[in-house]
Order: sequence, then C-alpha cells, then structure tokens
Amino acid sequence: MADNNGVSLQAEVRTETGKGEAKRIRRTGRIPAVVYGDRSAPVACSVDARALSTVLQEHGRNTLLDLVLGNGNGRSEDTTIVKDLQHHPVDGHLLHVDFYRISLTEKIVVDVRVEAEGIPAGVRAESGILEQLLHQVEVSCLPAEIPERISFDVTNLNIGDSIHVSDLSVTGNVEIVTEGDRSVFVVVPPTIAQVEEEEEELVEEDEEMQEPEVIERGKRDEEEEEDN
Repeated sequence: MADNNGVSLQAEVRTETGKGEAKRIRRTGRIPAVVYGDRSAPVACSVDARALSTVLQEHGRNTLLDLVLGNGNGRSEDTTIVKDLQHHPVDGHLLHVDFYRISLTEKIVVDVRVEAEGIPAGVRAESGILEQLLHQVEVSCLPAEIPERISFDVTNLNIGDSIHVSDLSVTGNVEIVTEGDRSVFVVVPPTIAQVEEEEEELVEEDEEMQEPEVIERGKRDEEEEEDN
C-alpha cells in the first residue's frame, strides 16, 4: 500500500510560463510542474530534477508526496500524488510533471501496474510465449490504500489460455475500474518456426516467378542475334 513515509519534495512557485521559460528552467536542472486539484486553483511551479527522479525510483510513482511549495511570500504544504509525467519523445528526459492535491479521506483513481508470477505450463512444456497485453489497470481507493502492484499467478496457463481484468483480484477497499473484458495475459504458440517456413515459401515463390522471365528474355536475345 502507498504511504508517504515522510517523503517530501521542495517546489518553487513560477510567476512566468511558456515554452521559453520552461526551457530556461530545465537548463538550471529543474523540471516545470503544476499542482492542482482539491478544489483549489492550479499553481505553476518547478522541482529539482534529480530530487524528483530519486523519489520516483525509491518510492514509485504512486507514493504520497508532501509537496512543500515556496515563494517570496511564504510557503505551503500539500499532500499530492504524481498525476502525469511527460518525457521527451527521443531521449526520454523528463519534461514536465503534474501533481494532484488529494484528501486522505476521499477515494481517487490511479494506475497500478500488473505483473505475472511464475512460468506458464504452456511455456515450460510446449515452448509457448506469454504475452502481456495490458501492463497497468485503473483502481479506485483511498490514497493510503493504493497497491504497489497487482500480481497474477500464471503457472497453470496453457497455450490458448488468456487472463482478463475480471480475473485479477485486489484486497481491502480497492476496486478495479478498468473494463473487465480487457485481456491482460495470453499464452500463444511458438511462431519462430512458422515464420521461417513462410519466409522460405515466399523466397521459392519469388524465384519461380522470376525464372520464366529470365528464360523468355534469353530466347528473345537469341532470336534478335539470328535476325542480325
């Protein structure tokens, strides 16, 4: 379950916004951010990039954060959760973060990752492949009850078996709100040999199509030489 464990993060209020200001902030080693929610006005701010990365690596995205917001007129503190992270599409660097103010007594909806436990029987005995089609689901719960992950034991799955969201289970007052008919795991038959055979067939068909053309062109060349 998520808890803040005294995790806090310092933020500085931004008085200016826009792409130019965002680039300037990033050059100083900070990340542009915004904090909103809980019926309060959004506040543009920035956080230290290294400090934020450390928090995410050590505590995970769903940890509760005491965001200490400071400016020239004083400081305030909000209990928040990371709502959205924006990364650069090429190098993956963090570009922007959204913090969401929360109440510890009101339920919120967050994404929780899904993990497989064990090796499916269809993989061990029949060389099948376990495919994970859905890596996270949305759950509704109190902030202090957010699961770190949702695990599912896949050891009894054979080739052709699939697991849907409705098959996942959570404890406590946690409710999965993602559609129950969405597929999460499926064990499929091995495809490497089949792909190789199909590629060989395509090569053979291509050679068969090209050979008559070469022969026909050779005959025309011989006929032209005889006429000359």
